[in-house]
Amino acid sequence: MTDIRHTNAGLLAERLKAHGVRYVFGIPSGQILPAVEALEGCGIRFVLVSHEMSAAFMADVVGRLTGTPGVALATLGPGATNLATGVGNGLLDRSPCLILTAQVPTSQHGRRVQMHVEHRQLFAPLTKDSLSLASGGVAETVDRAVALALAEPPGPVHLDLPEDILAGNALERPGRVELVRRSPSPRVTGLREAVRVLRGAYRPVAVLGLSAARSGQGRLIRRLLERFRIPFVATMMGKGVIPDPHPLSIGVVGRARHRWVEGFVAEADLVLGLGYDPVEIGYEDWMPDVPLVHVDREAADADPRVRIAAQVRGDLGAAVAALLAAPLSRAGWDLAAIRAFQTRLAAGLRPRSAGFQPHQVLDLLRAWLPADGILACDVGAHTHQIASQWPVPAGGRLLVSNGWSSMGYGIPAALAAKLACPRREVACLVGDGGFLMQAGEMATAARLGRRVLFVMLRDGSLSLIEAKQRRRGYRAAGVALPPWPPPPDYFGVPCVPARTPREFRTALHRARRARGPLVIEAVVDGSRYAEILYS
Repeated sequence: MTDIRHTNAGLLAERLKAHGVRYVFGIPSGQILPAVEALEGCGIRFVLVSHEMSAAFMADVVGRLTGTPGVALATLGPGATNLATGVGNGLLDRSPCLILTAQVPTSQHGRRVQMHVEHRQLFAPLTKDSLSLASGGVAETVDRAVALALAEPPGPVHLDLPEDILAGNALERPGRVELVRRSPSPRVTGLREAVRVLRGAYRPVAVLGLSAARSGQGRLIRRLLERFRIPFVATMMGKGVIPDPHPLSIGVVGRARHRWVEGFVAEADLVLGLGYDPVEIGYEDWMPDVPLVHVDREAADADPRVRIAAQVRGDLGAAVAALLAAPLSRAGWDLAAIRAFQTRLAAGLRPRSAGFQPHQVLDLLRAWLPADGILACDVGAHTHQIASQWPVPAGGRLLVSNGWSSMGYGIPAALAAKLACPRREVACLVGDGGFLMQAGEMATAARLGRRVLFVMLRDGSLSLIEAKQRRRGYRAAGVALPPWPPPPDYFGVPCVPARTPREFRTALHRARRARGPLVIEAVVDGSRYAEILYS
């Protein structure tokens, strides 16, 4: 038997290890057994999941938290198609990752044989590129895929692994891997016009987005806004660019109580977009009819009705530094009015009710989670509440699927975050619909044995969709979730029910003592979601 280290599978594994890969997520099959063997043999852990979608989500999260591409591995056909949802998430949320799929032997390519589909066509719209492994070019292909995944804007790259190529003898001796990170160019364009427009504004408002969060320039952005006393809003993925709460923060666009936020922003005479990526929400969906100054590496992508007065293109850090040095005046906002709005917004996010409310769960969980802890949240009505209510003290501490907005993200995201950041406390907040979608990953959590807290908000409905149905005058159809008694455990992960704030506090105390994963089922009243979402 050929030593696996001397095969292309062995070369693939060694090259991934040289690039800093520590985990590969997936489900094994006969066609990729050489790859699994080679990964384990060179010290890369293969993490078994319950569904390939989770593997892609986990690769996404590892990439966005570490800067090293996360890796997902699946068999051909159904394994590859199961990956697709998570791959799309990586593309729209700008996460560097590698998506590896087994493929039929090269002699069968293009034929109508079992499980065979053209993976490269499948992944073409979901990735930055799709490549195929070939003998004699394995190292070069892996290096190219990693470089492309990391290049701005980062995202997923697909690698197809023909079965005969993977098991075949390696024909190359690759050189050393050079982990080169390109330094951003300090050159920016459009600065003069932007400064001219900004100097003519009396009450500008800034908006911080996904690109700002990825830039790592939070301190510089904070200095700019504080020096010129410019209040700001953020997208959900822009939270944490400036530590939250902050005296100049006026909320999150497009989320809970968004009309209140938009009402405050309507008093502005200019919007300054800093690292704004419209994949989360378009400018036109919330901006008043005022000029826009857009500052980012990429050009503004907005409806023609948006009045783009100036664009500063180039590295965000260099652009913000240039604006800091510009002769701008302090904005004319009344800071007392901002404080009063913050107080009103905080109260509006916490309506009084006799039942156990989602906002109470969030406040108690926030007090439990350390400042450097990570919260992964799933998609649903609670996501809107988290966006507006959950304070984020720094970037990378709130994980969400926003550009893709996919249910099923939260649980695998939390597991991947714990593997990537093992010394940090990690919690997941998921609705009962999202939990049902990924309940099988509790088996993954049990196998990993890491302490991750999963909080299920159980209100018996797909509440976000129900709120939309009722708002449009439709019947509530297809949203009721079946009742089920809280079990003692989910596939080996203990479960604790909580129906009141007191019971939830008790469950959190148990989570603090736990050595492994724990589920808290918080049975909440979701009847106030519609009021909070649409006002």
